[in-house]
Amino acid sequence: MKRAEINLEKVSVFEPLIVPEEPRVQQLIDDLKQGKRNFKDTDWAELDLSGLDLSYTDLRNCNFFKCELRCVNFTGADLQGANFKDANLRTANLADADLSHANLMDADLCHVSLKGAILKEAKFKRVKCYKTLLEKTQLPDETMMVGKMRVAGENVSSEDLQEKSKISYQRYRKIAIVSIATGLFLSLEVLKLSLGFLF
Repeated sequence: MKRAEINLEKVSVFEPLIVPEEPRVQQLIDDLKQGKRNFKDTDWAELDLSGLDLSYTDLRNCNFFKCELRCVNFTGADLQGANFKDANLRTANLADADLSHANLMDADLCHVSLKGAILKEAKFKRVKCYKTLLEKTQLPDETMMVGKMRVAGENVSSEDLQEKSKISYQRYRKIAIVSIATGLFLSLEVLKLSLGFLF
């Protein structure tokens, strides 16, 4: 991301969708209005930040656990290592954002734009991806995607994502079958030994 070329005077600050009661949310809004763009390592867990413009901000290692992030503009934001576990990101804009090493487990990414986003080594398990735009998205490798993935909708255009989710499902299924078979075998062996002691 070429932050040096960005004219921050053109970056707007959207008012939140609701009137914030939480002082930390009001402080964030005030900081954004004053032009602050560095919020590295900030904890916003379980807050409602819906509708804010956090584009081109430094949000590395920020905690958005269980946050309401509907309609948040994260365009071009540095979100490396950020925690979005269980967060509601519906209709958020993550275009060109760097989500390397981010935790997106159980996050709702329905109707989200991830166009040009970087998801290198991101945790992407059990993510909802209905009508998610994935054009030119750099996806995590398949080992990060084992588990259930709800993928559907006309905007989920990445064949790579669909292929990886199929591979993950097949792997998951094989592991489950092997575990069940091993469990049954061990149970039979224990039963044989028990019967042997009785007779």
